[in-house]
Amino acid sequence: MSREKQGVPAEVDRIREQLLEWRGKRRHGQRIPEELWAAAVAAARRHGLNRVSQTLKLDYYQLKRRCGQKGEAASEGVFVELESAKAEGARCLVELEKGNGAKLRVCVDDAAAVDWCRVKEAFLGA
Repeated sequence: MSREKQGVPAEVDRIREQLLEWRGKRRHGQRIPEELWAAAVAAARRHGLNRVSQTLKLDYYQLKRRCGQKGEAASEGVFVELESAKAEGARCLVELEKGNGAKLRVCVDDAAAVDWCRVKEAFLGA
């Protein structure tokens, strides 16, 4: 079964292979090259921090810190609730957007029936 079918994007699999090759040749105490870190950061922004750190066997917190160096973190976003009109049949619309551009739009009739914190955490991975 291919890695893509197992849920690992081809981009992340290529970086994993590069890291395996580097790890096989490195000297004791040698740091991961910046170009490999940059590739891992780009992949984490597209495919998710946890998924990439586990696949590449990188320290989650180090990768998270590097993802946030330019003022943007992969798993952070803004939570904004738009007020609905009080008219009958009115709906509540909530939109979430990740730093990597992924968006979630939720439209419900009864906003009080939704646990918005759980929705946000599930989407943003907080």
